[in-house]
Amino acid sequence: MSQLAAVSRERHANQRWRRHASYAFAERLALQPLVMAEMAKAAMSLPLCFAHQDGAYTPAAVLGLQPDRNLFVARDGRWLGGYIPAALRGYPFRLLPHEDGQLLLCFDESSGLLSEGEEGEPFFDEAGEPAEPLRQVLNFLQQVERNR
Repeated sequence: MSQLAAVSRERHANQRWRRHASYAFAERLALQPLVMAEMAKAAMSLPLCFAHQDGAYTPAAVLGLQPDRNLFVARDGRWLGGYIPAALRGYPFRLLPHEDGQLLLCFDESSGLLSEGEEGEPFFDEAGEPAEPLRQVLNFLQQVERNR
């Protein structure tokens, strides 16, 4: 179960994060929503559908035929498909809506990719500003969100 926390200087100033090396986190996803900008590439290697969600139809990749089973994740965590949905590439980060309408950059603290030591990427630089790797992730997720 995900434990998403908003990225903040107060919470993450002295912490680091590692990029995922396995797609095991997605092994229970049978359906993954897509954004329109990735539909053409996704259609080349994944079955697609329009799933009814929140009163609307959303484009999605069909990753499994049974609930909680992703056929595109190998037992060792490798991705077996030719295309990886954008939301999975952004893991362990996600943009979530805040009550004021803004989107917050959140980190899945249950991912095992959070580090207190020297291993990984810093969340913030010495000046307390978002470090370059974090800015790159944020830019990627914002681009995905704009394509939604």
